[in-house]
Amino acid sequence: MTFIAYRTSDFSINRNISIAQLFFELRIKQWFWFFIPKPFIGKYMERECVMRLLLLSLVFIVNIANAETFVAHCRDRAPELVPTADGGCEGPIAEIIEVAVGKLGHNVDWKTAPWARTIKVAETGGVDIVPRHSMNEERKAFLHPTLYGYQTRNVYYVISPKSTVEIKSMDDLSGLKIGALRGSYYSKNFNENNALTKKLYKDTDQIVQVLGAGRVDVAITSSSHGIDQLMAIPGVRKAEYIDTFYNGRFISIPKQSSMAKYHPEFIKVVNDMRTNGEIDSIFEKYNLKPLVQSQN
Repeated sequence: MTFIAYRTSDFSINRNISIAQLFFELRIKQWFWFFIPKPFIGKYMERECVMRLLLLSLVFIVNIANAETFVAHCRDRAPELVPTADGGCEGPIAEIIEVAVGKLGHNVDWKTAPWARTIKVAETGGVDIVPRHSMNEERKAFLHPTLYGYQTRNVYYVISPKSTVEIKSMDDLSGLKIGALRGSYYSKNFNENNALTKKLYKDTDQIVQVLGAGRVDVAITSSSHGIDQLMAIPGVRKAEYIDTFYNGRFISIPKQSSMAKYHPEFIKVVNDMRTNGEIDSIFEKYNLKPLVQSQN
């Protein structure tokens, strides 16, 4: 005799889950398996099966109808964040964002933009998701930050080939003209030091030009701020002084963005991904060392 297995379940639908996560997020209140001889299955059981299929179809339709698409900015910060030829974005940070937003039942639309434009339009909600950045008090005024890990950051000072200065401490920067990217966060020691003479530029190419020509004495940089371009200038020197600290890495939702209403759920999803090892696995997938998830 042939048997068919059925289960009786009481489903509670969570409308804030993605279609891909549907079967994993359904809350099962009762789980009773029983076997029924196939010849005894009547029209009642057939109707029940049909109703269950209709219920699942309704869940899919409701989920699709409530999905929103949010704009995220991509910039070239390889290998963690890489714009693609088709206007998309690749790398572990892009994947973390897509997975987290997907778990909320929504979609990501990538746009390529330089960091200076991203941080500027974020003040007024001109972008919904700001990836891979540091956090300071100024940015907290208009961003809802979500921590996804910590990295050790080394901040360097590259000396112009036209200069003979020696920089062995922060004090040696006094009186020097220092080239820096507008809107970038380097370190607390630099960004919060108002006594320094800072010359701000829109991109690294401009800093390369002024540093090579001697129009600035030094340029501040790091692995996130075009250090390879600066060190390629003939005759430059890396200062002896290095500013080293533990740097939190963030994905933020601007407070003026239409996505701001989801920021508590977004934080929870990313925190869950941190604690369950999902973020580590994403970095390892790209053959990159995972970030530290605790400062202890």
